[in-house]
Formats: sequence, C-alpha cells, structure tokens
Amino acid sequence: MRYSIGLDIGISSVGWAVINLDKNRIEDLGTRMFDAAENPKNGSSLAAPRREARSMRRRLRRRRYRVSRVRKLIIQSGLLSEVEADQLFDWQDGDLDIWLIRVNALERKLTDREFARVLIHYAKNRGFKSNRKSETNEGEGGALLKAVRANALLMEGKGYRTVAEMLILDEKFNGLKRNKGGEYSHVLARSEIEKEIREVFKQQRAFGHSFATTENEEAYINIWSSQRPFSTQDDIAKRIGNCTFEENEKRAPKFSYTFEKFRALDKINRLRIISDRNPQRALSDEERNNVLESIMNKKEMKYKDLRKILQLEDNERFNELFYDPGETNEKNENRKFISLDGYYEIKKIIKEVEGKTLAESYRPIDYDTIAYAVTVYKDDNDTRDYLLNDLVTNDGKRIRNMANRTYSNPLINELLNLSFSKFGHLSLKALNKIIPYLEEGLLYHEACEKAGYNFNQKVGKEKQKLLPVIPANDIANPVVIRSLSQTRKVLNAIIKRYGSPSAIYIEMAREMGRHYNERREIEKQYNKNRTINEKAKSRIQELHPEISDPRGHDILKYKLWEEQDGRCAYSLYPIPMEHLFDYGFAEVDHIIPYSRSFDDSNANKVLVLTKENQNKQNRTPYEWFGSDAVRWDQFISYVNSLKVRKKKKDLLLKQNFDDEQAEQFKTRHLNDTRYITRFLKGFIEDNLKFREEKGRKQYVFTVNGAYTSLMRKRWGFNKNREENDLHHALDAVLVAVSLPFRHRVSNYFKHSELHASQLLKRKGERFPEPWEGFTKEVEARMLQDPETLKLALESLSLDSYDNDFINRVKPIFVSRMPKRSVKGQIHEESIRRHRGYTEKGLNLLVKKYPLQDIKFDKNGDFPMYGKGSDPKTYQAIKERFLEYGDAAKAFSTPLYKPSKNPEKAPIIRSVKLETTANQVFHLDDKTVADHASIARTEVFRHKENGKYYLAPVYVSDVMAKRVPERFITANKPYNEWTVVNDEYEFLFNLFPNDVIRVVMPREKESRTWNKTNIRWTEGLFYYKGVDSRTAAISLIDHMNSFLDRIGSKNLLLIEKYQTDPLGNLTKVQKEKRYGV
Repeated sequence: MRYSIGLDIGISSVGWAVINLDKNRIEDLGTRMFDAAENPKNGSSLAAPRREARSMRRRLRRRRYRVSRVRKLIIQSGLLSEVEADQLFDWQDGDLDIWLIRVNALERKLTDREFARVLIHYAKNRGFKSNRKSETNEGEGGALLKAVRANALLMEGKGYRTVAEMLILDEKFNGLKRNKGGEYSHVLARSEIEKEIREVFKQQRAFGHSFATTENEEAYINIWSSQRPFSTQDDIAKRIGNCTFEENEKRAPKFSYTFEKFRALDKINRLRIISDRNPQRALSDEERNNVLESIMNKKEMKYKDLRKILQLEDNERFNELFYDPGETNEKNENRKFISLDGYYEIKKIIKEVEGKTLAESYRPIDYDTIAYAVTVYKDDNDTRDYLLNDLVTNDGKRIRNMANRTYSNPLINELLNLSFSKFGHLSLKALNKIIPYLEEGLLYHEACEKAGYNFNQKVGKEKQKLLPVIPANDIANPVVIRSLSQTRKVLNAIIKRYGSPSAIYIEMAREMGRHYNERREIEKQYNKNRTINEKAKSRIQELHPEISDPRGHDILKYKLWEEQDGRCAYSLYPIPMEHLFDYGFAEVDHIIPYSRSFDDSNANKVLVLTKENQNKQNRTPYEWFGSDAVRWDQFISYVNSLKVRKKKKDLLLKQNFDDEQAEQFKTRHLNDTRYITRFLKGFIEDNLKFREEKGRKQYVFTVNGAYTSLMRKRWGFNKNREENDLHHALDAVLVAVSLPFRHRVSNYFKHSELHASQLLKRKGERFPEPWEGFTKEVEARMLQDPETLKLALESLSLDSYDNDFINRVKPIFVSRMPKRSVKGQIHEESIRRHRGYTEKGLNLLVKKYPLQDIKFDKNGDFPMYGKGSDPKTYQAIKERFLEYGDAAKAFSTPLYKPSKNPEKAPIIRSVKLETTANQVFHLDDKTVADHASIARTEVFRHKENGKYYLAPVYVSDVMAKRVPERFITANKPYNEWTVVNDEYEFLFNLFPNDVIRVVMPREKESRTWNKTNIRWTEGLFYYKGVDSRTAAISLIDHMNSFLDRIGSKNLLLIEKYQTDPLGNLTKVQKEKRYGV
C-alpha cells in the first residue's frame, strides 16, 4: 500500500493519520497524549526537586559525619566521657543558650559540658565558603556573598569581637539567628567563624582550660574545616563525550572561542529576514560580516541590536521571533539573538590585567585553552597549574595546556573568578574544519559536507526502516525531546503496521521549542483575543438581535468594520451597520489575493463592498487602481489614517508583487521553517527509509499551521480544544492532505477572485476536497460508537470503502503515555511529630503552620498544640484573626509574642497545630511524614461474592519491597482495614494512565468539560488514581472529555487493558503480584 503520514505535533500531543494513496481514503488515524516534560506550575525542570533533595541529603550526611568526628575528639581528649557525650543534647538545669555561651567563652572559663556544646555547635553551623573563587560572583553565590559582606561590615562598624556577640547584641538578629524562607541576610563568612573559634581557644587557654591546647585547637580546626575533594580532571574528562564526526576527539567546551564562533556563524547563516517585498531572505555577505564583527565586541546581541546593524525597515522582521501584534518591534525584539559569554568574559579579564595591546596578541587557541581550564578543572590549584603549563596528574604524568603557554599569575588570579560548564557536540578539530565554510555563508549541513564529513554520519548508521533514537545532545529542551521521542514511537508503530511510507507531512505547534514564559505570553495573547471576540459577539447580538449566535466570520466582519471606521477599504464608501450582515452586501477580502500569497492572516484582510471585491478580482489594490493618481492618493491618506498594524498598511499600499515575490510568499505561508521543525525533518530524511517512487525527490514536508487552519475552516471542522483530544487526529488528517492539495486550493481562490465568490455560491460551486466525500468521511471517522460509525460509513457509499474495510474500521481510541515509574521521593518534605493515636486509631500529629495557613472556626478557635502552657500566645493569635476575619489580612503585618518587654518580643511567624492522619510514613518513633504518592494500586476480587478490593502501594513500600497487607476500607482507620488473605484473588496492578474497562451497577452521570452531561453504565477509561480514604477511583474517558470518580467495591466488572502508541488495545488476562 502506498501511503502518506500526517503528524500534528504539540508539546503534549501527537496527532497522526495514515492516508491510503492508492484508494484515496483515511486508512487510520489517532492521538497520542503525554505530559509535557516540565513542572506545569512554572516550567522548571522535572529533575530539579530530585537534584535539590540529593544535594540536601549529601550536606546532611557530611554534617553528621563531621559532628561524629568532633564527638570522637571530645571523648578521646578526655573533655567528656562517652556517657556524658551521649547526654550532651539532653537539657539540664543551668544550661544556657548556646549563643550566650559562645559570647561568655571570651569572658570566663567554660565548663567541660559548655565547651563540648560550643564545639558541636560550630561543627553544625560553619558559615559560607565558596568551593571556588568563581562561585561568589553570580546567582545564589552572589546573593550569599552580598550578605556575607554586609554582615562583615556590620561587625566591623559596630566593633563586635565575634560573630556570636553580633548575633546576641545587634537588633538585626533580634529573635532570629538563622535565615528564613529563602532569605540570605543572616549568612556569615566561614572565615569569621574560624576567627571566633580561634579566639575562644585563645581565651580559654588564658583562663586555664585544660582542653584548649594548641594541639587540640588544630585537631578541631582540621575536622571543622574538612571538605571532600572536588571532582578531579580525570573524573570530568571521562564524562566528556566524543565528537560527532571525529570519533577519537573529545568535544569542545561550550564556552570556548571556537565553539562560540561556530554557534554564532550557524545562527547568522540560518537567520532569515521577512518582509512584504521579500517574504524570506538570507543575509548578504556584507551583512553577515557586520553582524559577526559586532558580536565579537559585545557580550550579548539582541534582535533589536541586530535590526540597527542591518538597518532594517519597520516592516522587516526576523523569522525566528513571535511578534505580539499589540507590541512594538522594540519590545518584541528585546530578546537574545546570540551571546559569546565565554569569549567576552575571558577577553575582558585579559584586557584588564594585561592591557589592550598585549590582549590583542592573544590567539583563538589561547581563548580555547583558558575556556578548557575553567570548564574542566574544579579545583583552583589544578586550574592554576594547568594555565602555568605545569599540571601533574595523580600518577605523576605532566600535562601541557593546549596552547603550550605559561600564563601570568596575575591573569590566572582573575581567571579563577570564572567557572564554565558543559560541552558542545563537536571537537575543536572538527570545528576548525567546518568554520571556514560557515564563514562563506553555507548552512551547517552544507559546511559539514564541504569539510569532508558525511552529515548523515550523525547517527553512524545507514538509513533504516524504523527511526532510531533521537539524540538528546542535539536538543537541550526536555519538553521538545519528550515530544519528539513520542513522535518517534508513533511513527515507528505506524511503519511496523503498514511498512515504509511514501511521504511524511509535519505540522508543529506554534509553542513548540519556545520557553515556558514565551508560551505563557502566547496563551495570554490567545485569551486576550478571545475576550475581544466575546465583546464583539455581544455587540453584534445587541445591534442585530436576529443574529442569535454570531459565527467567526460575523465577528471578523464586525472587527474589520470597527477597524476601518465603518468604511469600505477600497471605495472608501460608508458601510451602514444595519446592512453589514445582509447577504451579498459586504465581504471580507484578501488584500494580496490568497491564490497568489496563501496569506490568510488578519493583516491581509479587509472589509469591502461586494461590488468592489468583484471589480478587484485577483489583483492587489495598486494593480487595480494604482494608475488612477487621484484615487491612489486618497487611498494612501485613508490607509495612513487607520489605527492598524504597519504590516497591514504595507500590504494595502504594496506596489510591486511580481511572480517571484508571489512564489516566495506562498513558500513562506505553506512551509514551517523553524529550527525544531527543520531538525525533525532533517533527522527523518537522514535516517528513515521511504518507499521509493519514480520521480519523487522529497519525502518529508513541513506544513505551516496557518494553512491547515484555513483548510479546517473551509471544510467546516470547528476546532474546540476544550471538548476532547480527538482534534489532534483530525488535524493530522488535514496536515497529510492539505499540502499535496495546494494547487487546487490556489486555483479555486483564483477562480473565485476572478469570478465573484457570491456568483460561485449561487452556482453551487463549493470549496474543493482532496477527493469526493472527504469531509463526510472525516466526520464519520470522528464518531465513537462502533455501530454508528459503521452505519455512517455505509451510508456514504464511498468507492474506497468496501464492506471488508468498513468492518475493520474502529473508533479512535486516544493513546496515553503510561506512568509506571516508581522513582521519586518516599515521603513529603514536611516533618511532623507523632504523639500517638486517637481513640479511633488515627495518627495524632503535631506540625508547624504559618499563621496565614491556620484554619480558624467561626469563633476564632484553632487546635494549637500547647495551648494550655501558652494561653497568651493563643489568645493573641485568636484576637488578631477575629479583628480582621481573614487570616491572610490578619497576619500580613507582624504579630509579636506577648511579653513584659514588648521591644524585644519575637515575631510569631508560625505555631504548632494538632492534626490527625490515617496513614503516615514513620521516620522514627517520634517523627513522621505524609506518604509522597501511591506508586500503584493492587486490585483484588473476593472469590465468593465477586466484590473488588484495592490495596495502595506507596513509593516507600516499593523501596522497602513490602507488599500491602490491607485493603482500603472506606472511612475507617488503617488498623480497621480489611486484611489481605486467601479469600481474595489478585487480579492486576494499576498504574496512572493504565486503561481499564468498568461496568457500573447502575447508570452514572458525568459532567464534561464543555458543561454537558452524559450517562453511561460501562466503558473504557484511563485510571488516574485512588482515594485512600474511600477506595474511590478517579478516571478520565480516553478522549479526556470528562474526569470523574466512581466507587470500586460494587463494580460489576473491572478489567485492565494494554494500549500501544496507536491506541490498539489488548486485554490483560492475569498479572503476577509484585514481591510475591
């Protein structure tokens, strides 16, 4: 079978369609859904929480080890016995505050117990010290350093002898000695704390304390200041990947001069300028040289800087940018084009230290050497030795730097302030071969070929029947990587079923490859437009009550009428509002005829009288009446008076639109030329085998979303994103058929422009279809009931649908990426104190809550722990809440703890509350936390009565290799849950996004997202989770048209199914229970 594939790719979806080219029919279609690979709240990396938690565990582990070493020193030196050391943290009568003891250490002899407490306290709180000199320059390190300097100045300015004395006496630290909530204002320098330690030892020696010898002081300082060695050069070198083209060469540092120049040239060569005169053009040799020269002299270049260098006109734009219609070019282009951070920072330091004259003698190899040093070496001593050309490895081997040059110590001292990371995908050797051809203006793949590299070598294999894994190194965006990986799975599943395709058509979502904030801006603009349309809709209903439900075309006509001051754009005659929607009175026209431009944007649309549209035919305004000087001058004055975007004015006043420009316009509006689209197109072309067809030169095509959007509207497929996920499959069908169909579309519009469209409608000439019955076929294939689908296809009587094929066609079943990973945190971060159990068997817990988060009752009461021992604090909080009646407002200003000395009273920020919980994770006898999540749910059936029972398995259970011992029993404490025994048969495990079929004991009514009710008794659904309090199952229908909850125990049937990327289902007969 000869067939083509249509792909509609978004950040969380892949719509796909298989078009049978031999029979002109939709062979197959579907949707694959998945979660975008980012935190949905802020777009941050999904790996960030794991990375931060791992870092915290490492710090705590090292601190425990340090404290244990100090404890060992205390016992071995005889300061305390082992028994006394064990009791060190038990509060005893006469114990003073540890901060006060640290101050007293300068005034009197400490007791042995006090000295030991001080030593342990220092070991726990060492202050801030950078691992490298460079770490103090920016980011979090910069904020820490700023606070450290401020506190050092405070100590010096007020004459405090030690850190502890400042923390006790200065009002800045009154009631709070540590940082809170991401603040860094209380950070102290480790060097200042070391000074205090040495001063304490000095004074205690003077007071005659036997422990305070210089030997014990140095032994303690050695433990206190100990730090694990950083990654060695060998460790990092092993992790550097090999070059894509030169297999025996290591990849170049990303901030090396050579790699940054390569990136700049590649970016410049790919840049295209879009304008009305020339839809898309590359930069000239002179422009490229000017841009490169400018880039080499500044750290960062923005698109607005680029505009000035290229001396672009206002109507010229950059192909890589999304332009918000409501913003100026200045604001839209206030984004980074390219930056040479490494080269700029190194060059700046060289100039400052060596002087401008000597700096000019530095060669590219010098910049590469320095970048390598500050990227690979993570210890300042190693970096220094490498740049001094005198580095010796652990095995005694001497390593010379790349430039084989000894750099000066003053220069090295400043270079230590830099710290780079990451490597490119090419080696310096390959880069130096490729760059000369990039300097000639060639594109990357062309330069590679000229340099003698096989560009297809990127995957190291010949073309294959199935698409290989997409290399993550080529794309840094995890959202894009997941989307393309899912696309690959869909594509390979299609090929396994139908063989090699004849062609693939790709449409990428507009937000693909964009940063999270950019996507939010696009969404904001979309919502803004929707609000404007709703207002226009309401205004139409107000002015024309006979139009009860204005459609998109009605709304467009009204908006253009307002935009044009109620006049025809061509004749300038008024268009009375009362006749605006009269049949045949006024029409929307493409300024540049659609048949010649394929531009259906609103910038290319105006409202005109029907007669004027007929006279214009398929000409531009200038081609029509530009020879009439008087009329053209009046037209110019009118256009310039309109409050519309400059792009629309330029199109209205365009005087030259020849065949060459028309072809460029068409190419631009038909094809998607963004980087990520071109990457996927190139990757498929380079790696996938196609069905060879005589005369075919191109197998992969990219389709512009604006073009398929017009086809969707013309064929009457209204796209409601909120209805369900089937629209992705429909879009894929349109992607697959629209581009091959473009010539017929162009001819239709040319015909309608030459012969009035109203006349065509009267003659019954409709917008063409790829084949007869196409739109009806698509509508039928969207149906979900198998019998209704079969009847619909039979009623169409299409030649391409024989009885055998109709019997094989199934409704679309949306496939979703499964979530079977059980990795992640074992319990939630918030730690609670466990106080036993309630009479009902619930866990009794104590947890600290911010005042704003307290749940007060109508009388202002709340379950404060220790209310009896501190009634004044309880009453103060209660009275403040009752005063405002709202917790957020009540505690927006500080509340101070009741005290005899109000000036020194601490702020009440949070209090401990008593709560209860059914299940918790026990860290020890006194400390618990909430379980992180349910990793999977075990499903059982009672062997006699056939009822279903669910047992939750938490991540902590999986890690501990425990199997659940009890079933969820609704509204009962855990100790009263039904126990798992031989009376129950294990059926299967359920993970989120597993497919289940359920049969209800009675009819169920569910509310869809578009606020309609549907009734059902059985169906296929995606399992989302289980409520551990009630055993209720959360599920969505496969199309995601609704989310609902159902009880599980009394279900007549629950079955599990497997689904592949194409939505094909296989029933799971029986599974083995994990851990049994």
